Amino acid sequence: MDRIQTMIYLSPGNLPSQMAHTGQIAKMAQAFAQRVAGFELVTGGDWRTFRTGADAEFWQWYSLHQPFRLVRLPIHRRCQLPFPEGYRNWNYYKLATLYAYYKSPRLIYTRTGTIARYLLSMGVPVMWEWHEFLHEGYHDIVQSPHLLGLVTIAPQLAESYIKEGVDPNKICVASSATDLDSFLPNQSKLAARTKLGLPGGKPLILYSGHLQDYKGIPTLLEVAERLPHYQFILVGGWATDVKRVQSIAQSRRLTNVQLIGHVPQSDLPTYLYAADVLLLPTSQTWQLANTTSPLKLFDYMAVKKPIVASALPTIQTILRDRHNALLAQPDDPLSFQEAITTLIDHPSIAQTLANQAYQDVQQYTWEKRADRILQFAVDRLAQHSTPSVPLPKRLVRSFRTLTTQYP
Repeated sequence: MDRIQTMIYLSPGNLPSQMAHTGQIAKMAQAFAQRVAGFELVTGGDWRTFRTGADAEFWQWYSLHQPFRLVRLPIHRRCQLPFPEGYRNWNYYKLATLYAYYKSPRLIYTRTGTIARYLLSMGVPVMWEWHEFLHEGYHDIVQSPHLLGLVTIAPQLAESYIKEGVDPNKICVASSATDLDSFLPNQSKLAARTKLGLPGGKPLILYSGHLQDYKGIPTLLEVAERLPHYQFILVGGWATDVKRVQSIAQSRRLTNVQLIGHVPQSDLPTYLYAADVLLLPTSQTWQLANTTSPLKLFDYMAVKKPIVASALPTIQTILRDRHNALLAQPDDPLSFQEAITTLIDHPSIAQTLANQAYQDVQQYTWEKRADRILQFAVDRLAQHSTPSVPLPKRLVRSFRTLTTQYP
């Protein structure tokens, strides 16, 4: 494969954050950096973080183990980290655009539609990653002749893009993945529970992720009510959601439900290793239910624990019922209850499914995903030429474009 020597990944500007997409960005940055010598990840910050770049807290937050260059653009006088839910900063988008334009790397990559639009409006080829259906506000992006390519996570999404008129040759489907090294060394269930102070005698059923209803939390609570002798642990969630779900559990007198709240990525493996069964109860009422590719799914597979998940289309491209997991009907507490008790009552079945899931996840790593995307980028770049306008004139023109068209 021809190698890309320089690459800038323009994040939404909100790293570090509890938002799941920032974890994916950080892990992909780590994988890209191992393959592209001149790699940079760009996010927002202040003058202090601009000078320090990546620090130990950043590496620990995302459980990163390979160094890469992190550029924190100083858009705040003083930045309070982590960034809050829903953070957006239009000045960051513009500054990040101009920074990448000035640096002129071989490849500019982003998951942020606004940044992609800014670059494309200036005639700059950009690779855009998008995990949702296209709506009217993004048609100008996918119709731009300067769009280098569109990366997505599900074949169903790719098919919808083609129906919207996107050239199939510009689409790359690359599933979500996991960082296998983050789960080493392996931990025994007893050692993990001892470390966390969790009960050792009860079956422990664990969910990791955010706590919105569309994640299947109402189903999980109903299952917990049906299985009072099982312990249910929920790891993750914004503080407001933790309080809300805790209040619901208390009102229903669910003494077997424990909410841990957000933990650093470096602590998550210990919780997963402590479990008997890992849950993925995504609701079919979610508008993205048929296209979601949850990061937690691949993390679950990496720790050799049996999984019970909703039988949704994209999830079924990774998990197969009674092959590497048990699949339950979405939003059906009885179906989840039966699957969980089957795994607890039949340890040999649970172990067989867990072992198979571990074997299957070997092909879903961030490194392999990065290889796929970079090869796609090489192929697409071969069809684009570098702008011939001298850099100073291009910068002036770019600044005028951003300030006049996008105030």
